[in-house]
Amino acid sequence: MIDLRRLRPKTPPTYSIPDLVGTGVTAAVVGGWTAVCGDRFSLAAFLVCQVVFLAFYLTGSLVAAWRPISGGILFDLPLRLVVGYVIVNTTLFVLAWISPLGIVANFGILFGIVASLFVAARPRQRPGQTQVASFWALGIVLAATTLWCQDSLYAVKEQSQSVLFEPWVDSYYHAVHIRIFATSHGASSIEDFRLAGIPARIYHYAPYLIPALIKQASGVSCYVTYAGILVPLGVLFTGLGAYVLVASFWGAWPGLVACAGLLLVPDGAQQGIGSPYMSYHWMTQISPGATFGLAVLALAWLFVIRGCMRGSFGQVGLGWLFCGLVVFYKAQFFIASALLLFMVPIICLRRRRPFRHRRLLAVAALATYVSVIGFTQKVHGVPLIRLDGSSTANLLDFINSFTQATDIRTFVAEYIGAAHPWIPNLAFGAPYLLLMVFGLFFPAVIVLLIRFRFRIPRLLWVFPILIASNFLLMALGLAFDHRGIGAPDELPHRPFVVMYFAVMAWTGGLVGWTLLRSRRLRNVVQVAIACGTVVLLVVPAIWGSGVQRIEAMRWGSHVRITPGLCRAAEYLRDHSKPSDVFQDSSFDSKYVSAALSERHPYVEHMMVRVSYKAHVVDQRTAEIKALMQLPDASAVLATARTLGIQWFLLYPGHGVAWPAALVNAPVFNHGGFRVYRFN
Repeated sequence: MIDLRRLRPKTPPTYSIPDLVGTGVTAAVVGGWTAVCGDRFSLAAFLVCQVVFLAFYLTGSLVAAWRPISGGILFDLPLRLVVGYVIVNTTLFVLAWISPLGIVANFGILFGIVASLFVAARPRQRPGQTQVASFWALGIVLAATTLWCQDSLYAVKEQSQSVLFEPWVDSYYHAVHIRIFATSHGASSIEDFRLAGIPARIYHYAPYLIPALIKQASGVSCYVTYAGILVPLGVLFTGLGAYVLVASFWGAWPGLVACAGLLLVPDGAQQGIGSPYMSYHWMTQISPGATFGLAVLALAWLFVIRGCMRGSFGQVGLGWLFCGLVVFYKAQFFIASALLLFMVPIICLRRRRPFRHRRLLAVAALATYVSVIGFTQKVHGVPLIRLDGSSTANLLDFINSFTQATDIRTFVAEYIGAAHPWIPNLAFGAPYLLLMVFGLFFPAVIVLLIRFRFRIPRLLWVFPILIASNFLLMALGLAFDHRGIGAPDELPHRPFVVMYFAVMAWTGGLVGWTLLRSRRLRNVVQVAIACGTVVLLVVPAIWGSGVQRIEAMRWGSHVRITPGLCRAAEYLRDHSKPSDVFQDSSFDSKYVSAALSERHPYVEHMMVRVSYKAHVVDQRTAEIKALMQLPDASAVLATARTLGIQWFLLYPGHGVAWPAALVNAPVFNHGGFRVYRFN
């Protein structure tokens, strides 16, 4: 038997009634998102959300009780929820691969352990005044998230001739992965989303676990779980992440302003200056994994910076641990941040005694990083990491292709792009990228850096410079990856989200700290900040609807699907077993049928060809094409049984050589979409 008393922290964990109320309200809002998205209230989803967020709070409270790592850190409700989420969700992710139990049982055991540890530690109610700013920040983040996620919360609209899906086309792909982890019971059950029975490739799957848990425990559909849980939950945690990144250094009210800086102002593209391709709010909506990666990264920077300022190896070590976890949430962010997070403590860690051999350790860390990068380049599934500047012009041209024809674009096009040498591309491209991302806030950040260069701790002052410089190095230096692991531009492009998140949170926090320096006017300023954040909710209210649209890629969002396909997929979901395998005649590269039917496809294609198991995709494609050309009914059924296919979805106009008796005997037919049962 495990003696839980030995595991409890030396100081008892604390809780407060306002914290518990705030946790319950947050969970209720998350449950409400599923009701809005699914057009019906689910009591099961509401209750599951309550238990899940309680687990976050209890876990975060246990961590807050460990004084060696919580010293100097404002462990209020937002930080407890973020820390608790990362620990609980990551544990569920690990259990999904190693536990033969389902995700609901895994969470039940985990919740039992967390609750037992919390009770065994003899918690006490936290005395003292409640941090009003932290609760106001939580409320503002919940409201801003709801407004930003209008495209997702009102995802599906039935129309006369079509069904309109407003989210980005990748939404079906994400819904498929929610289904995979919702039904997982060990590594053998986590399959490649294209190929039934084939193990999944290495990828950052961790963001799917909490949505998968809510789906499996409540019975909400996978697509509703994607649109009503995955997307808004990620945006919620980015807002809380901005708060926790700032509040421990400048206070709770500046943390609230940091939330406003991130979620209540338009980015460069929405200001009409930048490129939609460099829009923070667009990217975090269409790539929900980025939002969870930012939340984990915020914890990594929080503990590393605080550890450096206090000379605490424990806090630095915890920050490094969170940095390592980023790879499971957004691998590109780990690659973009790992070296900085490891080098900063070596150079900046404050100690009572001189910290000798800093230069030697810095060189060793850099050599280790380069060696690890070199070794991983031989591992299949790791993106190409080559700093040679070969794609600088290509990236700038690509970004420009999304930019509207403005005077800025016309002017810049004369100095950057494929027609110009690397040095001019670098000299003009760097400020151009910053202007594309931040818009009018770019010069404001420069002014703040100049004005406060001697007024704030040096590490806090240099933080946005490090993040921005690191992004520019990657964007203008890394080569494109054409090996079929992902989109060629993922690694040079995606980390701009990290830069925007960090710099806007820092800017908001510094502005809030400056406004609150006058003790005489502090109360007035606090009221002004609170009222200002409410007024600024008009920004997501206006830009939240249609945020996932991008004119240069009109096919990417507001996808219209034939009603017959939707009805056929729903028939499959309602009349088949979760373990059944189906096949459609189009090899649906959008994954509409797989997402809505919530069943395994025998083989599907992708809009971007992935090299992993590509030969299996080709082989199975040939097998399905041969199946469609069999003229004998018994041969069709026998071949389907051999391949392990129980259902077949035939699109209108897709010819098969099957006998008329079989073709005319579907178990479902709507709008020309026919479903056949082979077992």
